[in-house]
Amino acid sequence: MALPVCVYGVQAINDAMRNLGQTREEIFRICAEGVVSAGEVLEETRQEEQVSGSMLQAAVAVEQARHALVIELEMELAAAAAELAAATPANPAAMAAAGIKIAELTPRLTQAQEEYRIAVRHREALDHRYELAVKCVHMAQERLDTLRMKYEAGKRNIDTIADKGIARLRCAYCDLNGYISRMAPGVRKEIENWERYKPAEKAPVKPGEIHDRLDVSNSVVNAVLEYLYATDMGFRANVDRYCLEMKNGLSAGTEIKIKKNMVGRLCEEIVIRAFEPMSTRIVTQERETLPDGSYTKVDLLVYGLTNPVILGRGEGMGAREGGSLGIEVKSGHGVYLYAQLEHMEKQAIGHSRCDASCVICTRDIKDISPQRQEELRNRLKAAGSPIVGMLPRKDNLDAACIGFVKGKLKNVR
Repeated sequence: MALPVCVYGVQAINDAMRNLGQTREEIFRICAEGVVSAGEVLEETRQEEQVSGSMLQAAVAVEQARHALVIELEMELAAAAAELAAATPANPAAMAAAGIKIAELTPRLTQAQEEYRIAVRHREALDHRYELAVKCVHMAQERLDTLRMKYEAGKRNIDTIADKGIARLRCAYCDLNGYISRMAPGVRKEIENWERYKPAEKAPVKPGEIHDRLDVSNSVVNAVLEYLYATDMGFRANVDRYCLEMKNGLSAGTEIKIKKNMVGRLCEEIVIRAFEPMSTRIVTQERETLPDGSYTKVDLLVYGLTNPVILGRGEGMGAREGGSLGIEVKSGHGVYLYAQLEHMEKQAIGHSRCDASCVICTRDIKDISPQRQEELRNRLKAAGSPIVGMLPRKDNLDAACIGFVKGKLKNVR
């Protein structure tokens, strides 16, 4: 059944559950085929061992027969030589008979000795072949045993991972489906329009469009929070912990934590979702080494822009199609944003390898005095990352996050 709105890929989550199960079965099938293949190799090596053993036994028999013939001819030749030595010139007939016998036996013995040497070499070769065959059987058996052990251990691990993954995906799917079912039609349409945004092909994305993507409504904010709660176990654990603290009467301290930690994550996620339709890849928290040996972590690196992106007027406020953007995300009141000026200048150095960069902050920047606001904008522009205040105000985001946590109190026991 088609869903009325796809909150960041609800159907994709369902597909992922199915694909995860199919992948597990495919891995198990490949493992089984590997064990069968190894068993077939073992059987082939055993057959070779049997053939080599039979050939070796035959060669040993031939060698023994050749050796026996050599011994027999040597004894006959020795007897003929003794007869010749015992014969006297007075008995020329005996001497002649012994000489004839010696002449007849000598080439036969030479041939028998050569055949014996050939039989020995042949038996030695087959002996070596049999030794190799035995080693191959042992190696094939070890390989089969190792594969069985590793495959069984791997299958158990995969089973555990797949079961946990499917359980998490099912939980996320149920959560998001439940959330969607509670939406009013107008809210569904608003979220659907925002998440399915796609810039016109080849057309530049202008500041107005970026503003509309970032200055999100409460409905979109709640949808982002619901998606994070459903799919990010770390985020979910934090929210559940905040709920537990509130249930235990620690609301004031918990609200401070929500404002400090949860809102920042929300803003980063909004920016990610805003720029995804106009890029091929977004990397978060990339570590960049600075010239002085220290480092900074860039909030977002947007790669493979599908359209030219214009952040505002002036130099350094745009990037071409296929280019990249470095983005820092700041949420806070005007006083906080101004206090972060030097830190933001340092972070801007980490954007140097991008085609363009900026700091995206909450609209609270407009509350700073004109003089300080001008200083903030000029210094960050000089640093290479101009600041633009397009995200919703900090107080609105604080209220949305606190309200979201309170709405989850019923989930915590």
